[in-house]
Amino acid sequence: MSRAFVTLLALTAASTVSAACKRSAERKVAPGPASDAPDDAAVDARSEPAPDLSFVRGTIYIAEERAGRVQPVRLDAATGGWIAHGGGPANLFPSGQMFLGGLLVIATEGESEGDHVEQLAIVRGDAVERFGPRAGAVRNPIVSADGHVVVVETSEHGFRDLYRIAPGAAGGRVVAVTRLTDNREGNFDPALSPDGTVLAFSSSRDGDAELYRAPSGGGAATRLTAFHKDDWSPLWSPAGDTLAFLSDREGPPRLFLMAPDGTAQRRATTETDPDVVEDLPRWSPAGGALLFTRSAGAILVLHVLDVPTGKVRKLTPEGVTDTDAAWSPDGVYLAVLRRALSPAQTVAAAEVTLVRAADGAVMAQLPRSGGDVRLLRWIP
Repeated sequence: MSRAFVTLLALTAASTVSAACKRSAERKVAPGPASDAPDDAAVDARSEPAPDLSFVRGTIYIAEERAGRVQPVRLDAATGGWIAHGGGPANLFPSGQMFLGGLLVIATEGESEGDHVEQLAIVRGDAVERFGPRAGAVRNPIVSADGHVVVVETSEHGFRDLYRIAPGAAGGRVVAVTRLTDNREGNFDPALSPDGTVLAFSSSRDGDAELYRAPSGGGAATRLTAFHKDDWSPLWSPAGDTLAFLSDREGPPRLFLMAPDGTAQRRATTETDPDVVEDLPRWSPAGGALLFTRSAGAILVLHVLDVPTGKVRKLTPEGVTDTDAAWSPDGVYLAVLRRALSPAQTVAAAEVTLVRAADGAVMAQLPRSGGDVRLLRWIP
C-alpha cells in the first residue's frame, strides 16, 4: 500500500478527513452559476468602493465558513460582494463543476469518524439536492464535458472505488449508479477524457499507486505506468492528447507528462532541488500551459509551464503564499487564494486576488467575504 498523504480538504474544526492513498490535494464539489442566486440573496455590504471587475467572465466561487458551516459563496462581479448558496445543516464543498444545470458540491455531516457521512449534491440557489452513494468518503468528482455524467471516488462498499452516476432514462433526478472498479487496495483520482469515452485514474491494486485507463462506461483497465513508486492525479489536456500527472519516481513529487496510451513519459520541468515539491496542476483552457505550485515547507508559489517550450515562469511575488488558483474561462486571468506572510513566515487570512496570467500583474484585490475561505473555483 502506498504511503498516506493528507488531503487539502478541511472539513469542520472538529473533523478532518485524511486520504489513504498517496495523492495530491483532493478536489471537492462546486457551486452554481450566477442565475442560481435566490431573488432575495443579499450582497455583503461594504463601505469601500467596489473594484473594477468588468473584465470578469464566468463565475468565481469559494468555500467559506459561515455560522459554523461551510457554504459555496459566489462573487457578484457587479458589486464586488459575495453571495452564499445552499441551505440546510450540511457543509457544502464546491467542486468547480456544473451538473444537470446546478452547482456540484460534496455535502458532509458528522463531526466524528463514527458519524461522518459525505454525499454528492446539486446546489441551485438555497436548494440542495443530494444523490449518489453515502459514505465516509466521497471524493474527487469529475463531470463529463456535456455535464450529464459524474465519476466519483467513494468508500461506500470498500476502501475506495470509482462509480459512474448518470440520469435515468427519463432524465431529471440522478438514479443510475454503476460501480466501475472493485479492488480492496483502492482506486482514486478519476479523470474523464474531453470526449467522455476514457477514464484515467490511479490505483494501488499492484502495490504502489500507478495510473490506469479504462472505458468510461466500464470495462477492463490498462496499466499506464510501472515505476515501483507512486504516480497519481492524472489530468487530461483540453485536446485529450496529453495526460499530466504527479509522481515521486525521482524523489520529491514532480510534474510529469505522457501520451494517453502511457508512452512518451517525461518530466515536465527541470526542477532539481530535493526540498521542493510540485503539486496542484491545472491545464489552461487552451491547453498550451500548465499552472502548478512549487513548495518548500508551507510556502506555496505558483508557476506556469509553457508546455511546447518547457519554459517555466514564477507568478507568486515575494512576501505571500498562493494556496489555490483557477484559470479564467478565456485563460487570460487567474483567480488566486493569496495569503500575506509575516517576517516570522506566519500567514494572514486568505484574500482572493485576480491576476493576469501572462505576467502575474494584480488586476483586482477582492474584499474578504467574511470567514475562513478555501477551494477557489472559476466556472465558465
